Amino acid sequence: MDNARTFAILAVILVHATEHIYIMDAAHLNALSFQSALFAIIAFTIGRLGVPIFLFLTGYLLLGRKFNEDMCKKFWKRNWLGMVITTEIWIVIYDIFLRVFHFQPHWHTMSLFKDMLFLTQVKMGHMWYMPMIIGVYLCIPFAARSLQKLNAKILIFPVGILSAYAFLIPVWRVINETLSLTKIGSVLDLGYSGGVYGIYIILGYCIKKGMLNFCKKKQLGIIVSIFFLLTVLLQIFPLAYGKIYNVWYDCGFLVICGLFLFKWFSFTKFIGSQKWWTWLSRNSFGIYLIHFPLIMVLQEWAKSLPLIMPVKVMLLCGIVLAISILICRGINHFPRLSKLLLYNR
Repeated sequence: MDNARTFAILAVILVHATEHIYIMDAAHLNALSFQSALFAIIAFTIGRLGVPIFLFLTGYLLLGRKFNEDMCKKFWKRNWLGMVITTEIWIVIYDIFLRVFHFQPHWHTMSLFKDMLFLTQVKMGHMWYMPMIIGVYLCIPFAARSLQKLNAKILIFPVGILSAYAFLIPVWRVINETLSLTKIGSVLDLGYSGGVYGIYIILGYCIKKGMLNFCKKKQLGIIVSIFFLLTVLLQIFPLAYGKIYNVWYDCGFLVICGLFLFKWFSFTKFIGSQKWWTWLSRNSFGIYLIHFPLIMVLQEWAKSLPLIMPVKVMLLCGIVLAISILICRGINHFPRLSKLLLYNR
């Protein structure tokens, strides 16, 4: 699990660094060399795997817990309320940051209150994740109790139907819109399942229950490679028609790639110091909260460097990661502050 979580946070930093160095639209990507545009799409796709891995982990680790009434109360108090408090603190920090660094021209107290009440979203690209995961955590105990009463095999039918509508129709939609064919959509309501992100979490639980145990490491690697390539090609294809598709979390190719990659991590060993991988894993949430403002501050400096764009992306990733680690390590010296700011439990 440390392998998966560490990969996920590194991937998230990569996708945000790529977005801030490259302009991910058809006009700009087609104006670049093929090699540079291909790097942008590959880096972007690797980065997009971060959130699915985080969500698979949520289902894997939480939906298997035994929740009686006392455990429900404890979870909501310790995990859910703790996450809400940490998020509220960072909403205030982000609003101050946006004003101090002139990303937001004026301070609006009412806007801050709306952000804190989750009526609006802080103008930070990564903060869409927090209201989503807070909503998910609120319902984890109910979902866990329900799922544990069922044989995992019985989930194949409903999860298969939901996944087909949630993840395969968007792929077909991209192809249709690229070729200017009839638009396709779905009116099936996925809300009761938690939508796209709820299905991710259920799939993580299915992995824990042995859904892919029949696959060996080599087979998993082949499947991951095939669907990663398909995800990249699905983004390259519209560029030939002067259109753009930046893969999102409802892309079936990405879901399959991420799911088999998540299982593949169970066969992998640590590279280098296990202590560092474990530390990164346990501080991934704090790094997630810290890294984005750093990218916003450093992006113009990185863009101004006399280097090719792929090198700028990797340099920005490395510096942001290093500073985020230093900040986390500093906060970790104060356990109570770490609990509040980094959601360390």
